[in-house]
Amino acid sequence: MNRAEATLGMEVKRVPWPDWLGRLWLPALIAGVVVTTVLAVVVAASQSAWFLLGAGRGFVPEEYYPVWAFLLLLGTTVGQAVGWAGGSALGFVVMTRAGFKASWITARIAMSLVYVGLAGLPLLVFEIFYGAWMLGLPRVGFEGWLAANYPGAHWLLITAHPIVDYSLIPLGIVFLGGLWGFGERARQNRALQTVLALALLGTSAAVALSLGIHSTLVHIRL
Repeated sequence: MNRAEATLGMEVKRVPWPDWLGRLWLPALIAGVVVTTVLAVVVAASQSAWFLLGAGRGFVPEEYYPVWAFLLLLGTTVGQAVGWAGGSALGFVVMTRAGFKASWITARIAMSLVYVGLAGLPLLVFEIFYGAWMLGLPRVGFEGWLAANYPGAHWLLITAHPIVDYSLIPLGIVFLGGLWGFGERARQNRALQTVLALALLGTSAAVALSLGIHSTLVHIRL
């Protein structure tokens, strides 16, 4: 106990660093490569949507709008995943300080709570600010105009849009089901860890894509 702790009259409770965290680099790398590839393919197949959004206008040349959109999507995906990891660690520490055991169950509770926030909070905030407004906009002729002039944008904004949004349901089932259904194996089995990493990064990518899709629709309707 150091002088500061003695002055406060209490001992700092130390939470041991789990050794299994050091084995997650390979599952994270595999998931990162897969999700990055998928995002690149989606952006390449829907380039006209990103020209309509105009992400980076005034900052990057117009011909690089899709590239900039890809970087934004990838950055948002990675940022959300890092936020989940940091939020889970913070939640675990807070829970142990509040009296929970420093156990795998406590860690999974923290991971699950932060995951639910990751999967739903960004889209919920977007819907609060823009959802009702967009529902009131006229839609007659919109899909036809997109299909005739921007087929790539039509594919992403109309055809793929519900697939992206509803993909959060199976991704959530896979992640939470794997986390809770396999118990200790989630800490030891690299194949299962890879599946969980894919589900987590897939969730982040789906949220990033959904935000990009909704932002493009808002921009078109302005």
